[in-house]
Amino acid sequence: MNHILFHVPHASLKIPKLYWNICTKDTNYITNINIELCDYLTDKLLPDNCHKLIFKYSRLFCDVEKFKDDSKEIMSKKGMGVVYTKDYDNVVIAIPIKCHKTKVIKSYYDKHHSKLNKTVTEMIKKHNKCIIIDFHSYSDTMVKKMFNATNNPDICIGVDTFYTDDKIIELTVEHFKKNGYSVEINKPYSGTMIPNKFLNKRNKKLQSIMLEINKRCYLNTKEDYYKFKNCVNDYYKKIQKL
Repeated sequence: MNHILFHVPHASLKIPKLYWNICTKDTNYITNINIELCDYLTDKLLPDNCHKLIFKYSRLFCDVEKFKDDSKEIMSKKGMGVVYTKDYDNVVIAIPIKCHKTKVIKSYYDKHHSKLNKTVTEMIKKHNKCIIIDFHSYSDTMVKKMFNATNNPDICIGVDTFYTDDKIIELTVEHFKKNGYSVEINKPYSGTMIPNKFLNKRNKKLQSIMLEINKRCYLNTKEDYYKFKNCVNDYYKKIQKL
């Protein structure tokens, strides 16, 4: 295990029976929304030998990138907090039941974050540093619905000035541009995953950067897929040297 950790929170389509108990829409509707929201195949783009933490369930059921405290999570007001009760069209898809959310947090959310905290802590202890690559994908259609954003880049780099230093940003921008991809920083998404153990506690041994890959980069053709997979593999080799 080296000091690089790929965090992949939204690649799964798996929805436990627990979520179906609160759904207000039929199976076809939920399935379509689930596919639309999924960061499909992002887990398959990763280098074979990398260390990774992949959440096994759909973000509809449990979104581990959201704050579990609704007062801290801006998307909870739109029904898209830890448990999604609305889709991006503001359509109600599930009943917001407090006991359901409590169970999801205890049985799924907290366990994932506990593992993330433990993994990062062990990496820092062993290597005296850890770089988290928070790995996502997005579609132009989705960000148009969410932010009315157009002319979106191939690669959105999410940074946090507290946890992402200039060297990582420069390396990331340069690498993807050299491979022919357009790049923006914190547009249309911003920020990156910070384990809750380290949140608001400056630790120079921990760095984090988010990669939001426009799905057109790898889902249109098989050629696009393998070209981008190779690009990610080369990026991994470069960032290991930091």
